[in-house]
Amino acid sequence: HRQEYLDEFLRYEGRGYWVKDTCCPSCTSEDASAVIRCYDCFGGQLVCEQCAVSHHQLNPFHRIKARRWNGLYFTPESLAHLGLVVRLGPHRPGSECPTGQTLRGFTVIHTNGIHSATIDLLRAGIYPATVLSPQSGATFAAMKLFHLLSLQGKLTGYDFLHTLERYTDNTGLYPPPGRLPAFMNMARQWRHLKMVKRAGRGHDPAGIKATVDGELAVNCPACPQPGINLPAGWDQVPKRDQWLYQLILAMDANFRLKNRLRTSSRTDPGLGTGWAYFVPEDEYKKHILKYVTQEEISTCSGFEALSNANQKNAKGLRSTGVGAIICARHSFWRPTGMGDLQKGERYCNMDFVYCSGTRGTRVLRMLISYDVVCQWKIHFYSKRIDGIPAHIRPTLGPESVQYAVPKFHLPPHEEKCQAPHSLNFKPGAGETDGEGIERNWGVTLNGAAPSTKEMGPGARHDTLDDHCGHANWQKLVNLGQ
Repeated sequence: HRQEYLDEFLRYEGRGYWVKDTCCPSCTSEDASAVIRCYDCFGGQLVCEQCAVSHHQLNPFHRIKARRWNGLYFTPESLAHLGLVVRLGPHRPGSECPTGQTLRGFTVIHTNGIHSATIDLLRAGIYPATVLSPQSGATFAAMKLFHLLSLQGKLTGYDFLHTLERYTDNTGLYPPPGRLPAFMNMARQWRHLKMVKRAGRGHDPAGIKATVDGELAVNCPACPQPGINLPAGWDQVPKRDQWLYQLILAMDANFRLKNRLRTSSRTDPGLGTGWAYFVPEDEYKKHILKYVTQEEISTCSGFEALSNANQKNAKGLRSTGVGAIICARHSFWRPTGMGDLQKGERYCNMDFVYCSGTRGTRVLRMLISYDVVCQWKIHFYSKRIDGIPAHIRPTLGPESVQYAVPKFHLPPHEEKCQAPHSLNFKPGAGETDGEGIERNWGVTLNGAAPSTKEMGPGARHDTLDDHCGHANWQKLVNLGQ
């Protein structure tokens, strides 16, 4: 049946059933030739120009690529050229705007291509590229599709938009207007607005500006949270039962998430840095500026080669990676628990990430898993904690915190280091392996590393915050499976 299928392909691209029709089958007017086809309408029927406009009052972004038949083949056509005006807001489709205002040459990015349209208003599911005198926009459907593709498949805005350009015209003869910078701005704003919307900020009379640090993060519902998921009297249980309400965390650094020195935070500020998963930028920078000459965290001999490799090729980079903290039992990214690394894995960075990621925690016991915890824990309480901003210092004393090394990372440590830091010997650890953060890197963020490496600091923070939020949401809805 190969030949039959090929014949049907060619037949579909021609006049099909309507090869002998001379009048429009829709209005049946003998004076109206059936020469227009819409490739998004089902059936592929040929109609006249007037019917094509009438049929698309509620489908203005169908591919017209409705192609005009010239007797031999279909030539490019557009609904805007045929006379379709998209009337938005309170105007009934097909009606006239009482003000007479019309935006001509407006470019709309949709899921089926890039369209030129004639538009009156912008209140019907089209996201404008600019606030004043917009000349391009994207439908909510296109923005949502890209948003999910970028989160799930790590698709870049460049690839998404160029795919739509190819979908619009894959010959290169009729290229649509280039809208990459405009689309990237829209995508960034869309990410941010979705985060604040889902956090309920739209219902606060104080508005978005009243958002506090970490408020946009999706919290782990299974970790102990007094007043939410702990029974009455949980803080009065005997010491032998305190492990029931122990918070287990994992911390690590990732050197794939580099960032080139492209722009500055002044020219590219984050739309909400500190409101979700990244630490508040200003107080973080103020803290690390006190430790410009501090060396990287030392560790057992088995990691020396890796440690040296992490500091190579740092020239031209704003950030050599990121440090982060998660809940080790459920692998949720912690609010305000991620920060940029300027030069390897230093105490000042990881101390701040740890304290910021555990701010406001009200538990009796905590267990922290970290691949270099054998060195990191030394002098944390005795010396380094005094340099941490007072409002994020841990409320638990050293006697209430256990330290462990993730199970896969433990064997290369020196023998004297292994037993004291084995999760197998930690009360309340259960089968926790401490490697959840490594899985998080691979599944959630490493795929976004090539694109975020080239971004400005603000755009990068916004993007990584969004990826962390998506990962946390997926974990939340799947906890019961």
